[in-house]
Amino acid sequence: MKRHIRYIVVHSTATFDPKVSQFYGNYHYVVERTGEIKRVHPDSTIIKNVEKVDNEAIHIAYAGGRNKSGTLGDTKTPNQEEALFNKIVALSIKYPSAAIVGHDELEPGSISPGFNVKDWIKNYEPDLNLSKAG
Repeated sequence: MKRHIRYIVVHSTATFDPKVSQFYGNYHYVVERTGEIKRVHPDSTIIKNVEKVDNEAIHIAYAGGRNKSGTLGDTKTPNQEEALFNKIVALSIKYPSAAIVGHDELEPGSISPGFNVKDWIKNYEPDLNLSKAG
């Protein structure tokens, strides 16, 4: 079933130092600390995460978002930043009318993803040494 995607929602998993292959049920994609992108659900699946937009949203999260003291915030590794940026670009090409938003923009009480998504995208400069050929 094809869905009309109006939102690409960026999250953190709000977890401590996550391990690879951890189960993440509430996202379509998760970017591991290594930069590996896990597809958790196909884009055609409606994920229950942000109720008011779930029917029209793709949810992508980076694994982490909680520092050693337990505080929520931005804990992306350089590999995660590169992979997250590239995946957001790919999704925005696939869904050109979709708005790219942080979870916190849709639910003001949320701290996820721990950074301002629009500012990050606008100012992000890819590290060509991290980009993988192929």
